[in-house]
Amino acid sequence: MSALAATFMTGCAQNPDVRDGHDHTSGITEKSPPDYLGCVKEEMHGSATTYEVGSGDSVRLFVDSTDPNTANGLVELRSYGTRQQFMAYQRDAWYDHGRLLDAALMCSKA
Repeated sequence: MSALAATFMTGCAQNPDVRDGHDHTSGITEKSPPDYLGCVKEEMHGSATTYEVGSGDSVRLFVDSTDPNTANGLVELRSYGTRQQFMAYQRDAWYDHGRLLDAALMCSKA
């Protein structure tokens, strides 16, 4: 096996931070953090276990694990006055057609 192939396979075997992937979206919402994250969780239809972790003016909603290296999704919400900026990340979004990313966008507007 070539060194390049070995390097490629080693890289695929690792679980990088979900925020390092290419499946993500972001935006602004005027909903309060509890209302916005409640909407996102509701749109997930109980298909995943979620965990909220808050500190200061930000809240993170993890999907399936609070470890970014094993979580299947993450929504980060940061408050700026009455507006909230969100960043949503999903590992392997192709698998469920980006359900978390769609929920993050839809809930920001509803």
